[in-house]
Amino acid sequence: MIERETFLGHSKFEKAIIVLVPMILGGLIGWFLPIIANGILKLPVVPMEKLILLITFFNSLWVSSLATVIGTIAGLLLGFIILNESLEVTISYNNLQLKFGEKVNVIEKQDILAIYIENKHLIILGQKSNELYREVIEVKKDTVREAFNKYQYPWNETDPFSSQYQRWILGHTDFSEKINVLLYARDRALKEKKKADAKYLREDLAQLGAVIRDERNGQYVRLAQNANFDA
Repeated sequence: MIERETFLGHSKFEKAIIVLVPMILGGLIGWFLPIIANGILKLPVVPMEKLILLITFFNSLWVSSLATVIGTIAGLLLGFIILNESLEVTISYNNLQLKFGEKVNVIEKQDILAIYIENKHLIILGQKSNELYREVIEVKKDTVREAFNKYQYPWNETDPFSSQYQRWILGHTDFSEKINVLLYARDRALKEKKKADAKYLREDLAQLGAVIRDERNGQYVRLAQNANFDA
């Protein structure tokens, strides 16, 4: 029987582990919080000393019970946050469905030029070599490769346009003023470790046809075919 689609993402068992482990650990840490607090007080330097003293001041059983409830709830929330920020990909012969959080993107197979993984990011390029999609995927590369090849998608082991990137500098003459402004803003966001801002700016740049590869010494950029130079 021919499979009509393949799912890439956490299995039901993995999802259960992701939710249960933080929940159990949070509960255990909460239960032993008075013991942990007493141990911390014996250290030469005590961080948040007033808070630690407050924990040891109250009845240990009451503190343990309350902290266990709080720790369990916090662990449960953490597990759901991790799941919500995990990419799920459904591959069919006609298109890809990519779910990340509450957002679902559908990309038609005919619109895809290349697919590859770089630094754990699943990257999908359009027919004009523009970046259609980029997100971290937790599935092993061999499994991802096998799934895309099975449905005859244009899989690549590396970026097919790797030789076209240039290191960006302020006022780079090969890029439009708007692209330079956005690259400057993204450079500041990266230096200030504002990951969310940097991600959104990358998406804005992709709309203009600028594809970015981050290296330790800066941003490397190439322009897609027919990039919107005047945007």
